[in-house]
Amino acid sequence: MSSVINNALPYLLGAMQKNASSQAGAASLADALGYHAGNAGNIVDNLKTADLVDGKKILSHIFGGNLSSVLNGISRNTGVGSNIVGSILASIAPSLLALLGKGQQSSGTNAAGLESMLGMILGGMSSGGNSNTGGLGSILGGLGSIFGK
Repeated sequence: MSSVINNALPYLLGAMQKNASSQAGAASLADALGYHAGNAGNIVDNLKTADLVDGKKILSHIFGGNLSSVLNGISRNTGVGSNIVGSILASIAPSLLALLGKGQQSSGTNAAGLESMLGMILGGMSSGGNSNTGGLGSILGGLGSIFGK
């Protein structure tokens, strides 16, 4: 499961960053993050009782018509079937939004700043560090280990 999540996080965050590049997309993402932020305190329990219907809706919003291609790509990269990849991502999507929402609130980032915030997180992930993400790196830094449980 952790290989799927480690593979998927850049796709998820990159697609959210792309969505946040438009004013309407940033506003929609900010609303979703705000809605889910209150659930960030109990991520492990959230994973145990994940709302897969909500998770699938989140994935559809994030990836749009590219969802099938993304799932197939992650499947090829990890050797895990695309249906299982879809289930894993649907189970973590609400918790990911909760963590990002909590980070957005902690850093005071508004909708207009989401594209930059996500870019900093992606940059921190790719460089192995997270010192410039205003606390978001520490919030997201343990995602693989949290979701890998």
